[in-house]
Amino acid sequence: MRRGSGRAAQAGVRAGVAAAFVVVAAALAAALVAQDAPAQLPPADTIAPGSYRSFSPFPILMYDTDIGFGYGGRVKFVDYLGKKESLDLILFNSTKGERWYVFTFSIPDLEIRQGKTYGLSFDLKAEYDKYLNYSFYGFGPGTPETNETLLTHETINVPLTFGRGLTPHLVVEAAYAFRWLRYTDPREGPFQDEIAALAARGRFFAPYLTFALKYDTSDSQIHPTRGVRFILQDDWSGKFMGSRDAAFNRVTVDLRKYQRVFGAKDVFAVRALAQYVAGGEIPLFDHAALGGGGVNTALRGFPLNRFLDKGKFLVNAEYRFPIVWRLGGNVFADAGTVWPSLRGIDLGETAFDAGAGLRFYMPDFVVRVDAAWSSEGMGLYFNFGHIF
Repeated sequence: MRRGSGRAAQAGVRAGVAAAFVVVAAALAAALVAQDAPAQLPPADTIAPGSYRSFSPFPILMYDTDIGFGYGGRVKFVDYLGKKESLDLILFNSTKGERWYVFTFSIPDLEIRQGKTYGLSFDLKAEYDKYLNYSFYGFGPGTPETNETLLTHETINVPLTFGRGLTPHLVVEAAYAFRWLRYTDPREGPFQDEIAALAARGRFFAPYLTFALKYDTSDSQIHPTRGVRFILQDDWSGKFMGSRDAAFNRVTVDLRKYQRVFGAKDVFAVRALAQYVAGGEIPLFDHAALGGGGVNTALRGFPLNRFLDKGKFLVNAEYRFPIVWRLGGNVFADAGTVWPSLRGIDLGETAFDAGAGLRFYMPDFVVRVDAAWSSEGMGLYFNFGHIF
């Protein structure tokens, strides 16, 4: 259970935030200028012929701070149709009321096309995600924990993504996401009237179009151990996309570096992300968000969507190491802040956390568990894939 740690803890965190942010930023700069050891066998420029068939089932029985005890399973089939494709299915329920069902089809599979030149890729994802106990705290980096307002949040998301590998390291992608959102049952908080007004709209259609440019020299999508990954992404929504209820433009810049440090499986990874959202009709949780264990929101010592605003900075640093067989561990630190405008950026409002976790490496995905501590308590998170 989360709880405040008192003024002394908060003062200590704030005093260390600036130094921590500088240390992590310095680590990023150092990692970016470091040179990767050359591979003994450079990757082929195109997808090699032959079978890539694999099968990865994983039962889920876990606990997560935001969603409670969870149960379900994930299974992934790769190249069973002989087309270098993958089929991925997740079925999950939790005691705090999350219902998460995901089907993904990719051709070629993400890992198969990594570091290759290819003419066209296609990804179809169909996702249903419903939280009976979702939280909204208001906007800004200084919103108090006592602002928490509970609601039920439901998302149906069906993105269709087309991509092309122009070179082994340069990829362009375009996607259209069919998406429906619904907010219901506001309760237990100061923003009940605001959420009730949104709930009165019922389920609404909020699609968006995405363009992405990716430069990636890393050696894997599943478990990168060396290389650089740069992602520039722009999401557009509005009437021209078919939406009467959403109009926004969201730009994200994501820079990652992976460096082997002691051996082939010991990896130092660092990521810096900046995002800004503009528009007249921004769905509540399409604002720049920090908090929880999500890929683009990973401030793991704080609850999901703890901080929301128009823009954000996020820095994550991890040391990943092997333990035994497929089991690995990691230690990490996260730092981030949100802001209302470029003129309103205040790094003195930066939130900071640190923690440790476990990783279990399946042939086709990674299972992760992270525990993090911050001035507001502890967060425990379970999910799939590395944070970055």
